[in-house]
This record gives sequence, structure tokens and C-alpha cells, in this order.
Amino acid sequence: MGERRSLALLIATLLLVAGGCADQTKLREAELTDLLAWFQGSYDNRGQVDTESRQPGHAAHERIALLIIPVYVPRLGKHVLYAQESAADDPRRVMSERLFSFDIDKDRGIVGLVFDFVEPRRWRDGQNNPEIFTSVVTQDVSPSGCELLWHRAGEQFVGNVDPKRCRVPAGGPGGNAAELGPDYLNIAGFQFRRSR
Repeated sequence: MGERRSLALLIATLLLVAGGCADQTKLREAELTDLLAWFQGSYDNRGQVDTESRQPGHAAHERIALLIIPVYVPRLGKHVLYAQESAADDPRRVMSERLFSFDIDKDRGIVGLVFDFVEPRRWRDGQNNPEIFTSVVTQDVSPSGCELLWHRAGEQFVGNVDPKRCRVPAGGPGGNAAELGPDYLNIAGFQFRRSR
């Protein structure tokens, strides 16, 4: 009788643990859905530049327009976004094209990786022809920096480098590597606000 009771208790415990894992997976999937929806859109850093230009002795960032759209890139994952950065006053002056790939790691949460194109001009203005990205192969891109681990922190998402997998240079900038809210994206020293 004691063995049956112990077996029943073990099975109940395993079911609770499995249920907890399923709940955690659903939570991360819901968070990833929000993160992807918030990332997409048009941004600019006009507010940052205006503030910096009023500060004496401080070099202002260049005015940048950023467009981020979802694309289908089967070789890089299920959740990929294309980002094109251009001069805010001249959209023909493109400064960069990148891919952001996101996935869920059961142990680490939402993992994001940025890819640079080996031949950026080939993918320029991809927002006008997003089908082009289905042909991207791993040789077309190279990882740009370290993976970012994303987690929800109140009304924003925060992305940080995993110190176990990536060395951050001593004396590097403190704080979060990236922050994302429903109407802003702060990344790589730029403070982008959603364009209206």
C-alpha cells in the first residue's frame, strides 16, 4: 500500500512540474509575441538629437530613421525581422540593413541575435520586396555581436548580454544593452521613438 501511495505521489509531483514547464513555455511565447509586435514599425531618434544639440560641448547623434518589418527567413528561424537604417532627412541614404532573429530557449528565455549582411546592397530596400529574404542562407549573414537575452520588466522588455557566453569589454557602457517599449527602442546608444 505504501508503494502505491509513493508512486501516486511521484506521479502527481511529475505532473505538477510538467504543468509548470508548460505554463512557463506559454508565458514566454506570449512575451515573444508582444516583443515582436512592439519591435515592428517606423522609428526615429529626433528627440534624442534635439536634446543633445541643446547641450553645449556634446556631439549630437545623427538623425536616423529606422524601419523594422517581419520577414520570412526559414534558415535563420521562425521569428525574424528586417531593419533598415537611413538618414532621417534622406531615405535614399541607407546606412545599414540587418536581420533580428528571436527564439525561445527553455532555459534562458527569449534569445535575440542580430545579423549583418555580407553583401548589404543586395538586400537594400528589402521592405519593398520582403519575399527576397526567403532566399537568405547562412553564408549571406554574419552575427553582429552577442546574443541578447530578453525579458519583460514591467511595461518594457530589456535585452542583456549573457556574461557566460559573451565577454563584455571592461569599462563598457553600463545598464541594459537594449530596451523596448510599445513606443520606443533604445539600442546601441540610440534612443528611437516610434514615428507617427
